[in-house]
Amino acid sequence: MGIQFKDVSYAYRGLKVNYDAIGHINLDIKAKGEFIAIVGHTGSGKSTLVQHMNALLLPSSGVVTVFGQDLPPKKKEKINHLRQKVGLVFQFPEYQLFEENIIKDIMFGPKNFKSTEAEALEKAKRAAQTVGIDESLYEQSPFRISGGQMRRVAVAGILAMEPEILVLDEPTRGLDPKGRRDLMSIFKKIHDEEGKTIILISHDMDLVSEYAKRVLVLDEGKLVFDGPKEALFEHPDFDQFHLDLPTPLKIMKHMSQSLGIPYVPTYDFNSLLKYLKEVKA
Repeated sequence: MGIQFKDVSYAYRGLKVNYDAIGHINLDIKAKGEFIAIVGHTGSGKSTLVQHMNALLLPSSGVVTVFGQDLPPKKKEKINHLRQKVGLVFQFPEYQLFEENIIKDIMFGPKNFKSTEAEALEKAKRAAQTVGIDESLYEQSPFRISGGQMRRVAVAGILAMEPEILVLDEPTRGLDPKGRRDLMSIFKKIHDEEGKTIILISHDMDLVSEYAKRVLVLDEGKLVFDGPKEALFEHPDFDQFHLDLPTPLKIMKHMSQSLGIPYVPTYDFNSLLKYLKEVKA
């Protein structure tokens, strides 16, 4: 059992009026094996949606069930453990770094969830290795390393808690192209080797088309599409989703129309290059 949304709505309370952020969401996410992208224009409700997945926000109406725990919870039910099961990496997570050195920062989460010092250290070392942080950096201040390394430390801090589902809110935002590729390669490796479900919020449709298997489209707080990426990008009414096509598909469509190359959907640059070599041959 993973995460289920049953007719979930959430409204932010203002001084005079409430702002409806998401409305009547029905959704089922498996505990293992999914790579889901959540897309939509700014203000469509993406961050609000994922903050319900580990109980940072509780529904105004409806029920979210996270690994068997219903939210909102009954009185006196503890829900903090859900933040260990569903690890949420915020935009610019490096802003949350605060310890005196890197390894202590990564250890903070496990210690907060009652791991012993030795257990927390072991989990932190495994997480650091996963994201490519060399042991020689462990004693350095997290504020004296590059922006890309800071992002890795922040991600390692979430991985050290050993979440069953990993939620990433614009994880590559602000990184250069190499930093984006390196970080996404880490997430893909975690997904492929551990079978961990990964949920990715992104405005970068190239990343979505290359890595996601399933896409959720939000528009003004409503879930307007939920299905395989192929079904989204080849949807006859794709324009109604107010999204940009991934670059490989744009190139493919252009070459098909201008050069007569048979159109074959390609969702990443490697697949596009391979296809063009086959056509040329």
